[in-house]
Amino acid sequence: MASLSALGFVLRVFAYLFELVLSFFLIGLGIVAWVSGSNSLSFGMQFWEGVTLKWIILIAGIVGLASLLVAGSRWRWIFPVWSFLVLVMMVRGFFLSSSSFAGANQFQFAVWLTAGALLAFLGSLGVLRRRMSRR
Repeated sequence: MASLSALGFVLRVFAYLFELVLSFFLIGLGIVAWVSGSNSLSFGMQFWEGVTLKWIILIAGIVGLASLLVAGSRWRWIFPVWSFLVLVMMVRGFFLSSSSFAGANQFQFAVWLTAGALLAFLGSLGVLRRRMSRR
């Protein structure tokens, strides 16, 4: 029983770290996209582009960070929802879109990143457990 709770704790910490790094990356990418002034931003894996993509990236980073901040409150259900959306967007973007990989390294990176998102989603479910009262 203790090993399961330890595994849950490790997965939950991984989820926090994964989503934190992803959120900061998205915020940074969004800021760089806005500062550069270019409206030709495009990802082959997403169906947004240009100014819309710049907004989506920046807002997604802020929403991801906000979901982390409320993970310990009564709004904690937002964190697993966010983690699930990240997982869906990665699977959809990397594997269910028309984008292709330039080589085995890019494909391997996409697989590892998606596996990380899956583990982060599974870890995020731990915030939904009721807190046991300590006596």
